[in-house]
Amino acid sequence: MNGKQRILLVDDESDITFTLQSILEDNGFIVDIYTNPVSALRNFQANSYDLILLDIKMPDMNGFQLCRGIRKKDKKANICFLTASETIPDITKEFSSVFTVIKKPITNNDLIRIVHDLLYKR
Repeated sequence: MNGKQRILLVDDESDITFTLQSILEDNGFIVDIYTNPVSALRNFQANSYDLILLDIKMPDMNGFQLCRGIRKKDKKANICFLTASETIPDITKEFSSVFTVIKKPITNNDLIRIVHDLLYKR
């Protein structure tokens, strides 16, 4: 591997997914994207990603459900939620000790700053 940090991005809105992918790749990250959370979970392999970015509101499976599925495969996954919602949903005890929530829209600089913090300042 080339030493670049790997990110999994799952968001059902393809325009947002591709925009965030471009921003992250332009800043040196390797990014795998899915617009379908069921496919993302089906193809997820433990220890493949340094950071996982999950939209909360998606059809078929929301971000919390996807997170639970990922946790069954990789208990140590570094996960961050994304939301465009004005109010951030209550994160249950199961999630509270682990997660950062990024509100969309977000500036490119803020996104990169948060991703760097999540990857390098843990």
